[in-house]
Amino acid sequence: MKKVVPVKVKMLSKMTQDGETANFTFEEDGQLATVGDKHYLRYTEHQHGIETPVQFRLDDQQVHLLRSGDVETRFVFDEDAATTSRYQTAYGPIDLRVITKRLAKKVDWEDARGSLEVEYDLHSSGMLVGSYQVSLQFYR
Repeated sequence: MKKVVPVKVKMLSKMTQDGETANFTFEEDGQLATVGDKHYLRYTEHQHGIETPVQFRLDDQQVHLLRSGDVETRFVFDEDAATTSRYQTAYGPIDLRVITKRLAKKVDWEDARGSLEVEYDLHSSGMLVGSYQVSLQFYR
């Protein structure tokens, strides 16, 4: 079974790296999709003239993030365990450890609305790369 519902996506994010904090806010058109027994939130992020397809897979205990573009990012957020991702840079791949500090989602599949909040740290070679907070709201 496949069901796709158009939604509006509002995102707030906060990124702290090397003592510097940056905040981002945007609204995009997106889709809430169910394919088989998997649920997805998809949208295309528009920043500085660049389009980046973004997909969140909303599982029961985990959330998977896939950002496609010049650089592909795949993160798995799991409050119960740290996960490892490979981040491709112009200089080669970097292994990143994702430590999820908070993961909260509320979804009404029938009404095609909900929210997702993720707070996480990224580490590389044992060093903190940055701390991140992402808050998404989506609705018809």
